[in-house]
Amino acid sequence: MTIVQEFIDKDAVTRVRVLDGEDTDAGRRGDKAPVARSECTYYCPDEGTARRVIEALRESDERLRNRPEELMLWDWQATYFEAEKGNEAGGGTVLLGVAWYDQEFFDDRRDAWFGAMHQRIYKNLGVPMDDITVDHWTRLAA
Repeated sequence: MTIVQEFIDKDAVTRVRVLDGEDTDAGRRGDKAPVARSECTYYCPDEGTARRVIEALRESDERLRNRPEELMLWDWQATYFEAEKGNEAGGGTVLLGVAWYDQEFFDDRRDAWFGAMHQRIYKNLGVPMDDITVDHWTRLAA
């Protein structure tokens, strides 16, 4: 029996990567070193909401990829979906990270997720602010 089979048989929570990010693609990060990280979760009550959130993140990532390299002060990390046990509507949680490469930019933009523009986006996707969490982490000096 494989590890995956063993834990699926135990009804373990399953998390699947749905989008790659700078943490799963070494070429994408290049020689940049993150100074901070944000961990974001979006609870989606049903599959349709989860698909809208994932698609919006994919589109945002494509726009970010089209920016000149010198403007890359942050980047998406991989995005995962974790199905909610017993949710017959197919809901669950979308999880992603943000890597920040510039301390001043992080200090200025770390709460952008809470701004009016992002609140409109969340509303259009069907995710209430109460169903979003964002935790920030900063790197200690080496």
